[in-house]
Amino acid sequence: MNSRFLTILNTIGCLVLTGLVVAQWFKERSIHQELTAALHQIASSREQTAQESQRRGALERDIAVLKEAIESSQQSAESTTRELSAKSTLASDLEKELATARTQLAAWETAVKSRDERINTLTTDLAATRQRLDQAIAKLKAAADR
Repeated sequence: MNSRFLTILNTIGCLVLTGLVVAQWFKERSIHQELTAALHQIASSREQTAQESQRRGALERDIAVLKEAIESSQQSAESTTRELSAKSTLASDLEKELATARTQLAAWETAVKSRDERINTLTTDLAATRQRLDQAIAKLKAAADR
């Protein structure tokens, strides 16, 4: 073989190897771009996950506050119901007492009218008795003067 042939063969081999190196370089470059894009996507996903985690925490706190508010409202409603029941019982008791008092007042009014009538009768009788007494005193004075 001739040295010229070996040089050409060597040149062809170098060109083939250079082509392979260039092809590998382009392949690695595209893989690097894909890797960079994937890393950006992962970073974006992590950031989004963190934001969603914060949002979830805020929603859980809001739910806890709402639960406390609901429990407070229920306790307040139960307390109000108990107070209303107690006041209703008190009102019915007071109505019964008022009815009893009205009945008693009517009985007292009747008794007072009866007493007043009796007092008037006694006053009339007393006036008549006094008049008779005055007449008897006058008769005694007249009899004593004679």
